[in-house]
Amino acid sequence: MIRGLYTGASGMLVEMARTDVISNNMANVNTTGFKKDRAIFRAFPEMNIHRIHDPVPVGIDKVVDPRPFIGMLGTGVMLDEINTDFAQGSFKTTSNPLDLAIRGEGFFQVQTPDGIRYTRDGSFTLNRDRYIVTKDGYYVLGNNGPVQLTQEGDIVISEQGEIFVNEEYVDRLNTVTFVETNQLQKQGDNMYISDVPPIPLQYVQIAQGALEEANVNIVSEMVNLISAFRAYEANQKVIQTHDATLDKAVNDVGRV
Repeated sequence: MIRGLYTGASGMLVEMARTDVISNNMANVNTTGFKKDRAIFRAFPEMNIHRIHDPVPVGIDKVVDPRPFIGMLGTGVMLDEINTDFAQGSFKTTSNPLDLAIRGEGFFQVQTPDGIRYTRDGSFTLNRDRYIVTKDGYYVLGNNGPVQLTQEGDIVISEQGEIFVNEEYVDRLNTVTFVETNQLQKQGDNMYISDVPPIPLQYVQIAQGALEEANVNIVSEMVNLISAFRAYEANQKVIQTHDATLDKAVNDVGRV
């Protein structure tokens, strides 16, 4: 009976975690380049249930206990991992020459005080020293390091990431990819970090004057949120039922 309390509690805990993940997705529906997360669950091992102490006569003065199989008993569930969905988001045209979006795979490399990070958020700008930076002021990296546009003029960035100012070549943006995207970990500020070295992208498609929107479908996330609430309530009801049963066992059956 106590096992049922633990099983119900484990279900409530994972649904709380799932709700947090969905809420974070919904909060970032307007965040440029945001990739939604998914909560992955893993069930604890199931147990076989057998009926015992149920002897069957097999002859004169002989009986056996066949322990017939009744069914399976679930022992709970746990949060296995938070998985990021790197599916392509839709593009929004801005006509800003420093707004960039990557079609297909790839990440921009960014220099932060804590080291190199990776992002899909291409809403860049120029700082007072005319370096291309992110919204948080981190340097965007090219083949020659932080990209600096020393002169003013018409900025053109090709699909391959080559930067031209007044038709004069300046640098090429560093765009990279990874063998497995699950090697990336979110670090805040729409940045990713990886312990595995990235692979330079030889062929990249960059759209200038556009931004990649979050790959979050608000309707789907609302449905998932309602589903998580319902599952939480179901597990809560399991605990309430077990609590009522224990109350009867302790206060009524025990008195008999």
